[in-house]
Amino acid sequence: MLRNKLVGIALAAPLAFAIGAVGPAYGAEKKEEAKAEAKKGKNVDAAKRGTTPQTEAAAMARLADQLARYGDKNKDALAMIEAAKIFNEVGVRDEKREKKTEGAAAGDAKEGASKTRDQSVTALLARAREYAGGRKDLIALADEAAKSTKRGAYNPVRHIDRVRGRATDVYTVTFRGGEPAFLAISGDGDTDLDLFVYDQNGNLICSSNSSGDDEACRWYPRWTGPFVIRVRNLGSVYNEYRMWSN
Repeated sequence: MLRNKLVGIALAAPLAFAIGAVGPAYGAEKKEEAKAEAKKGKNVDAAKRGTTPQTEAAAMARLADQLARYGDKNKDALAMIEAAKIFNEVGVRDEKREKKTEGAAAGDAKEGASKTRDQSVTALLARAREYAGGRKDLIALADEAAKSTKRGAYNPVRHIDRVRGRATDVYTVTFRGGEPAFLAISGDGDTDLDLFVYDQNGNLICSSNSSGDDEACRWYPRWTGPFVIRVRNLGSVYNEYRMWSN
């Protein structure tokens, strides 16, 4: 009787060992399958909205960029000062993003300065003093803004680039799941730009295609993953734009 029990234990031991060895691997495989299954369909939760301090900081930085462009175009010292103050408050983190370009255009050069507009706080306030035309009140406001030590804690991302005439710049950018995403472009005012956002499965998540070159997209990713960003230039000359995101 005892001999039979010992034989049974001896036969069962390898089987138990095999089950124990396979169990964790099988469980891990199932987890990976579940993750892959969860990332099917559209990477957007249409039922969720809302903002975060990070998305609002990016939106405010975009507004400051628009103010600075207006100020340069109209020689408006006050607009430049307000833009500088906003940049001071939100902070800005410059990031160079790799891109691919689709389409090509010949002769997309344009008249005027080809240098990138300097949007640093120091440069904005220097131009504000220039545009002030000797007005002491505006110069005093610029000097006061220059003394500010307040710096934003959220540091929205700024990428500066140029898209050629009749071409499309294509980026891949990762956004976190379970929190709002914000992405916008602000051009130089010379051509019409359109903005499109696709998820990793090729689904169109957002499009912004007004008649100008200031476009913005907000969405709520379901999971953390890459998104394909397309900036399309409908004009025949290049457009220098800023891309803002949280």
